[in-house]
Amino acid sequence: MAKSKQRNTTRWRVGYLFVHGVGNQKPGTTLEWGRTTFDTLRDVHGQQALSWRDQPLTASPEDAATRHAEVVISLGGGGASRRALFAEALWADTFTALGRPSVRRTLTFLVASLPLLFWVVGPDRRDLRVLTSTDRGPQARREAGFAQVRLMWRLLTLAVVATTLVYGISLAAHSLLVSVLLLGLLAWFARSRRNLLWHVRVAAADEERTRQLLAHLRRKVAWMERHCDEVVVVAHSQGGYLMHRVLSPTADQRHPKVRRFIGVGSGLKPISLLKTFDSSGIGPSLWGLACIVPAWLWALGPWTWQLFGWLGQTVLRLLYLALQVTVMPSAALGDPHLAELQRDAVAAELQRALTALPSLRLDLAHGAALVVAIATALLFGRLINAALQARPPYPLDLDHHSRGIEWREYTSPHDMVGRILGPTLPDDVERPWIAPVSQPLSDHTLYFHHTGVLPRRLAADLLADLGLEREAADWDRAVTRLDEVRRRQGTRRRTLHGLLIGTVTILLAAPRLFDRPSVLLAYLRAWLPLALLLLVLTVLFSLLAHRSAGRAARRFTASLSGDAPSQRVRWRVRIVPPGPRLLPTIATSTGGLIATYGTVRFFLAAREYGDTYVWQGYPFLFPMGAGLLLVACASAAGYPVRARWYGLIGVLGCMALYSPPAPAAMGSPWELRPEGTLLGALGVCLVVGLAGSLHARLRAIDLTAQV
Repeated sequence: MAKSKQRNTTRWRVGYLFVHGVGNQKPGTTLEWGRTTFDTLRDVHGQQALSWRDQPLTASPEDAATRHAEVVISLGGGGASRRALFAEALWADTFTALGRPSVRRTLTFLVASLPLLFWVVGPDRRDLRVLTSTDRGPQARREAGFAQVRLMWRLLTLAVVATTLVYGISLAAHSLLVSVLLLGLLAWFARSRRNLLWHVRVAAADEERTRQLLAHLRRKVAWMERHCDEVVVVAHSQGGYLMHRVLSPTADQRHPKVRRFIGVGSGLKPISLLKTFDSSGIGPSLWGLACIVPAWLWALGPWTWQLFGWLGQTVLRLLYLALQVTVMPSAALGDPHLAELQRDAVAAELQRALTALPSLRLDLAHGAALVVAIATALLFGRLINAALQARPPYPLDLDHHSRGIEWREYTSPHDMVGRILGPTLPDDVERPWIAPVSQPLSDHTLYFHHTGVLPRRLAADLLADLGLEREAADWDRAVTRLDEVRRRQGTRRRTLHGLLIGTVTILLAAPRLFDRPSVLLAYLRAWLPLALLLLVLTVLFSLLAHRSAGRAARRFTASLSGDAPSQRVRWRVRIVPPGPRLLPTIATSTGGLIATYGTVRFFLAAREYGDTYVWQGYPFLFPMGAGLLLVACASAAGYPVRARWYGLIGVLGCMALYSPPAPAAMGSPWELRPEGTLLGALGVCLVVGLAGSLHARLRAIDLTAQV
């Protein structure tokens, strides 16, 4: 009896309960999030000021089952020790007792949930604020343009993934053996513990099993309340949804000691949507809305994609005529006959473009399709509205203000789960962004990475909860600055990522778009190299992001501990303002197009006439064009490009300059060699780009000066 009374006595001032998301986590895995927070504090304040003790409570089976640890911090005046309790709420193992997944139910839930992709790729609250702003200033227009580009980028990514899946399924359908193997693999996956979709399906559509999970989590919260004065709940992904239901005002039990609820990449909104799909029966109507999208695209074709295809082809053909000048001998450029031929070619191309201009008037077929699409959309909209009125969506309000609960929702701007726009949370919920660690597909799982911002946010909260106000204020200022710099650096890195993929996409689609004014066909025929490029660049930029995050974490530790930055702590983020980016971007992109066009032109001539009859230095044009386009993308993204890049491209130009000319040009003056004009134009672009980049480096802003 005495032991039981001692166990129920509060021992810690504050306790942090970590709740994981979907997955097959093992005991102790989620507690590592607390260990990461502890390590960030220890790295700054030293081994003497902090200590970690695993499993201080083992008096009962429940104590032993709940992995926990005691954190002792000896900071502040007087050397007093302050203690906190870290514990994990593991619920993944509960699925073993809930039965094996069902193949039919898993596939049915997957198909019924696909309309959620429209919310995933749609705008987030940041984009919506920009797109609906009434400000029409230059900065507002620039931000609106970025928001539109982000939305188009998400749609393009979804289109690439969908095309890859459809193409893979069509290939498998032509082979019976491959089809049988794929179906068997799918059936095994659906029935295995690796079927993480089953976790989401239980939370969204299986209320009976969900209640068992909620009862399990309530016991964990009650265990924390028995040992702590105040409890902080940190819940990730689906754990955020489950803990929201545990803390809901309509729950069976109240938890008065919970003073802070932190959702991290929370699955509250997506699972609430899926629950609404299942309970209100709006899934078929949503599928109906999705199925009329092709009708919309075809009906608006004369005003949208047909017009864009015509415009793209016209620009490409006129650009082709303009680039022809760069492979002509400089002496021939002043020939009146040649100039007349050039003008006639431009006039003929303009006449062809005008005759090929798609009609901007809708014919009967397109008009009928548009009317049917509008009527169908209105019908499904009414059905969805009626279903939601009959069964309202899951309520997201915790009544946290009157209950004294501080509610935060951390998410990365590129987390596909946490960033979705709706359903909306209460207005007084704190929703700070967190700088991403890697690329969007893995951002959802890397919030608690040892180089991330979130563990340092939690460390600042812990210091404040333990009454170390001065240290907490120092940490809060440093973390805020680190988060801001990391987010701006991540935005710049993803801008470069998108510009590189967009540039290569244009180069791949240009030959096909040159012949047929169809953007869709040009994209579909180039989907395989585009998908491979997307994969390679994603891996490369993820590695660069992790490397930069490690340097940022070491710089943060050195700045707070007062140590002098070492060679390993070098982390500098210098971003060029938008104005100085313009000149080097235009100059290097023009040079890149000229070099790329020259490579293709000389390559085709070598195939037709043989290598011995063509200038032997033309292979150097390809790395020059690739380098100039890379510099153009980096300049447009805001990187202060170093002069060494221009020097390397200049060396390649000199090697091309001193390569043997074609036999027909042997002994001819330089101005009669066709590569003379080409290299001269590249030299001008190189010099102008170098001057612009040197000016941009002078104007670059060092964001890490105060980190």
